[in-house]
Amino acid sequence: MSDTRAINFDGGLTDMNVGTAPAVRLRVQTALRWMAIIGQSAAVALVYWGFGFDLPLAPVLGVIGLAIALNMILQVVFPRNHLLTEQQTAWFLAYDIGQLGLLLFLTGGLLNPFSLLLLAPVTISASLLNARTTALLVLFAGVLASALALFHIPLPWLGVAPQIPELLRIGMWVALLLAMVFIPTYVWGVSREGRRMSAALTATRSVLAREQRLSALDGLAAAAAHQLGTPLGTIVLVSGELAGRDDLPEGLREDVALMREEALRCRDILAELVNEESDPVVAQTSLRGLMEEAALEAGPHNKDIIISCRPNGLLATGEPQLLRQPELIYGLGNLIENAAEFATNSVYVAATYSAQQIVLEVADDGPGFASDIMSHLGEPYTSSRSSRGGQRDDEFGLGLGFFIARTLLQRSGASVSARNLKTTELVDGAMPGGACVRIEWSRGRLETSALLS
Repeated sequence: MSDTRAINFDGGLTDMNVGTAPAVRLRVQTALRWMAIIGQSAAVALVYWGFGFDLPLAPVLGVIGLAIALNMILQVVFPRNHLLTEQQTAWFLAYDIGQLGLLLFLTGGLLNPFSLLLLAPVTISASLLNARTTALLVLFAGVLASALALFHIPLPWLGVAPQIPELLRIGMWVALLLAMVFIPTYVWGVSREGRRMSAALTATRSVLAREQRLSALDGLAAAAAHQLGTPLGTIVLVSGELAGRDDLPEGLREDVALMREEALRCRDILAELVNEESDPVVAQTSLRGLMEEAALEAGPHNKDIIISCRPNGLLATGEPQLLRQPELIYGLGNLIENAAEFATNSVYVAATYSAQQIVLEVADDGPGFASDIMSHLGEPYTSSRSSRGGQRDDEFGLGLGFFIARTLLQRSGASVSARNLKTTELVDGAMPGGACVRIEWSRGRLETSALLS
């Protein structure tokens, strides 16, 4: 194919920015700094008084005192629940790197075993901040480590200092630099994926909650209809008796007739609300009816939606009767909407059913899924739209809608898969040759939920 197709199930939620760094409370960062201060003080006390090493005690305690002063100032200036901006968090982490660098300069440089603690601030940055800020902090820590490898006060020893091989010094420096690059990169990738998945799941819950609220409103309307039926019946009865009275003034007779007519109209409307055959949520429907409602959910478009529903095999019983579940209608509608967006002329929504299984396929005659995202189908924010020169909606592309649709359909017990059709593969008697999403259910599970309702 000369063109490729991107996953673009936006689900109405394309404005979500999952790349935004999470807010950090000031008290969390100050608590971490207090832990570092306690650890630094304990290490200095153990080395100086416990082991008797000759440290430059005054400068070392002065550097630790600067960290204490910073924490105390922050606690006075800002409230306990203050949220740090990304820039503020970066500056504080840079301070922590610099403060630790000064301590290492005074206590042997990279030969000090505690030089590994330079990894802590850049790792925290990778889990909280964006890639650019983390890269700058890694660069700062790398430059500082390189300077410490060349310039530092010698590590204090008891007796004659041993000769450290130059190759070992270089190896320690290279290992620290590699760790500064590898560990934050790994942590940033895992953290980014976690934030994306969390945002996608939140969006899924929001969509499902919205659909359930609509279902609840329909149920509330039906309950209200039942409650209002009695007083409306009373109004119709009383107004009929008033209209039949001979002593009723002629000027009021028309008003009473109008009141009776409007009350009858209200009763007809309420009767429609409680009629199960007209209730779009609580009533049961056939498999074809569910497919047709999902096609309407897809919204306006100029493509032909070809719906088919037929038995598969001689042992297949009658057409499945299902519950109008919002999850099913929204999920299928989202898939049909995306297929219509990329189809050339037609979208095929074909269902087959047997005594044990229901299979539904949504296919189109478009260019098919992009080859570079086939292995990522089903992951949130998966798209190749930007690589085709198309419109770019956000930093990570789209694909959240497919994640939502798949999650909602899986809640009903479905398994969802996607593929590109072969040029000779038939779907409902046609050979569209585009993309195809296949949904499979256990028939017993779907029909049982309808019976339990």
